[in-house]
Amino acid sequence: MLEYRAENGDTTEYLVEISNFIQRGTLTGALLDARSDRWQAQNLLDYWANELYQARHDAPATTLAEFNPASAPIIDEELCPYLGLKTFGPNKHLFFFGREMLVASMIEKLKYNRFLAIAGPSGSGKSSVALAGLVPQLQKGALHGSRKWRYYAPMVPGADPQANLARIINPEQAADVDWVQQVAERSQHDPMYLANMIDLASEQPSVIVVDQFEEIFTFCYDDDKRRAFINTLLELIQIPNKRHTVIITMRTDLESNVVQWPSLLAFYEKSQVRMMAMKSSELREAIEKPAELVGLKFEENLVDEMIREVLGKPEALPLLQFTLLKLWENRERNRITTEAYRRLGGGRQTLANTADAFYEGLSPEDKVSVRRIFLRIVRPSVEMEITRDRVLRSMLYDIGLAQDWVDRILDQLIDGGLLRLIDGTTVADDMVGLAHESLVRIWPRLAGWLEEERVTQRRRLRLATTAEQWQSSGQDESALLRGLLLEEA
Repeated sequence: MLEYRAENGDTTEYLVEISNFIQRGTLTGALLDARSDRWQAQNLLDYWANELYQARHDAPATTLAEFNPASAPIIDEELCPYLGLKTFGPNKHLFFFGREMLVASMIEKLKYNRFLAIAGPSGSGKSSVALAGLVPQLQKGALHGSRKWRYYAPMVPGADPQANLARIINPEQAADVDWVQQVAERSQHDPMYLANMIDLASEQPSVIVVDQFEEIFTFCYDDDKRRAFINTLLELIQIPNKRHTVIITMRTDLESNVVQWPSLLAFYEKSQVRMMAMKSSELREAIEKPAELVGLKFEENLVDEMIREVLGKPEALPLLQFTLLKLWENRERNRITTEAYRRLGGGRQTLANTADAFYEGLSPEDKVSVRRIFLRIVRPSVEMEITRDRVLRSMLYDIGLAQDWVDRILDQLIDGGLLRLIDGTTVADDMVGLAHESLVRIWPRLAGWLEEERVTQRRRLRLATTAEQWQSSGQDESALLRGLLLEEA
C-alpha cells in the first residue's frame, strides 16, 4: 500500500483500501494467541488507522478480535516433529536442532583425523548428534569431497561385532547366516579382511558409524572377537590411498575399558569430542524450531517454564523429548497449552507418570510379567552400573511364561514407548531393549526393581563367599551361618 501511495497519492481508492485492510486485519485476532503477536498486529492496525485520520477519512474500529482456539488450523498427526525416547536418525535430521556448535567442532576434528569418538554420559544425545547432526552435514559436503563418500548404515556391536559389521557392508547377504559366519571367522584371524572388503567396495572413501561402542565391552564377551573388531576399524582408517572414516559413540562411565587397548586408546584420546549439557538457548532451539516447521505453537511463557525445569539436569534431553511428544499428543489443534503441560506432570515427571499410568492399568498377572521382562532385559551390576539394556527376543521366552503371553506384553510395552524392537536379519535375531537407557534413572519404579535385584545379587555373592570359606576351613561348623544371617540366606 505504501508503494501505491507513492505512485498515486492519497486517492479515494487508496483510502478505501486502507479501510478494508483494517477491517480484515481485526479478524486475524481470532488466530493470534501470543501476546507479542497480538501487540505487533495491533500496532500495525493502529498505524494504518492513523493514516486515515491524517487524511481526514473515517477509520473503522481497530480492536483485534478475541482469540478463538476453534479457528486455529489442525496439524496432521504424521507431521509430529518430536521423537520421544527414540534416537534422531538421518531421516529425521530436519527436526534436529540445538547442536550446531557441537557438530561444527566434530567436523573440525575430522578435518585432521579419520577417527572420531563422541563421548558422553547416558542420555546426553550422543547417537542423535552423530546420526542426525554430523552425518547429514558430511553428506552435504562439510568436508572436502564428503558429499561423494559412501555412508554405511549405522551399526551397534552386539555380541558379535565382526558379524554385524559384515551385515552392514553387504546388506544383500546379511540374511545368509553361512556367509556372515564365514566372513566373521576369516576377519577374526585377519583384521585386514573386512577392512579390504570395505576398501574395495567403492572408489570413494567410506564412513562407518558404530553407535554404542561400549557394547564391545558389555555385550561381547569373547576377547578374540573384540580384538578383531577393534583391529579391523583401526586398519581401515590407516589404509593410505583412501580417507576412510570411523565415528563411534561411547558412554563416558565405561571409558576405563578403552585403557586396556593401547592401540585404540591412542586414537580415542587424539580425536574425541565430549558431549556438553545444552545451554538454555540450545534447548529453546530444540523445542521451538521443529514446532515452527509444522506450524505448532506454544502458549506464552510455556517454553521458558519447560527450559527451567530441565536445564542442568543429567537426563534433560530424554526428559524434554518425551514431554514434547506427550504434549504433541495432547495438543489443541495447533497449540500446546500450559494446562496440558502441568496435567502431564511437567518436564521432570511426565515420563515417570506415563510409565506408572501404563503399569497401573495392567492386571496383577501382567504386572508380574512386566517386572520379569524388564529384569531380563536390563542387567544391573553389584556396583550400581547397568551393563546391558537389550536382549534377543527369544531370551524372554524362558522366564516362565507362555510365548504368546510374552509377545502380548512386549507389544504393549513397545506401543507404550517404554521398550523398542530392534529388527534383526531374521526373526531369531530380533532384539528388545529399553526405549532409552536413561529410563533406569528416570522411572523410579524400574529403579526400585533394579535395586532389589542388586540386593539379591549381593546376598548371593555373600553366600557364595561364605560357602567357599566354609569349604576352605575344612567344613568347620564354626564357619556356618547362624541366627539372622542364616534366616536371610
